[in-house]
Amino acid sequence: MEDFIVKIVLALVLGGVMGLERQYNDKPAGYATNSIICVGATLFTVLSLYMSELGGDPGRIAAQIVSGVGFLGAGAILREGNKVSGLTTAAAVWLVAAIGMAVGFGQYLLACAACAAILLLQLGVRRTLGLVERIRRYDTIYLTCTPKWAVVEQICKEIEKQNVQVLKKEITKHEGHFAVSLVATFTGKEFQKVTRTLLEMQDVYTLYK
Repeated sequence: MEDFIVKIVLALVLGGVMGLERQYNDKPAGYATNSIICVGATLFTVLSLYMSELGGDPGRIAAQIVSGVGFLGAGAILREGNKVSGLTTAAAVWLVAAIGMAVGFGQYLLACAACAAILLLQLGVRRTLGLVERIRRYDTIYLTCTPKWAVVEQICKEIEKQNVQVLKKEITKHEGHFAVSLVATFTGKEFQKVTRTLLEMQDVYTLYK
């Protein structure tokens, strides 16, 4: 009984720590969700071990944890046009279940090591991405706008107000609008500011990367 309590408490702590990282970064599946998943995986694993003592198949219950968590993870994945979000959260949910199973099987060191490794990875990745965002790189903005040369010139001026120099521009005329491609060097923050500014212009119809 004491061993069972230790497993539940450890699962609650490890799942909660993983969930806090997600919640702190304003991602879905936060503290409560990850804690529940981790404790649930631990409980199912313990039940599968008890089943083996009664002559049952110990892998039957544990195997269903993977498919059940896969269903939960799929619900976290969203697609908007060409952009897919929620993959990291889905992977985190899958890993939290694995950590819970490790706790259930009594592999406490393995569970703690996996949790620590992923937290270090997440922190390291975010810091690395922050550095990358400060590096200028070539990028192209594609947009459609009112078929007037003055509008194109205004677009270029708005970009240059953000201390970004337009290196190349190509303009083709289609039915009722101009299709414009603009090449410049941006940092991540500059690119966000430029796109936000252009989207606020009445003469810009669509904007995409």
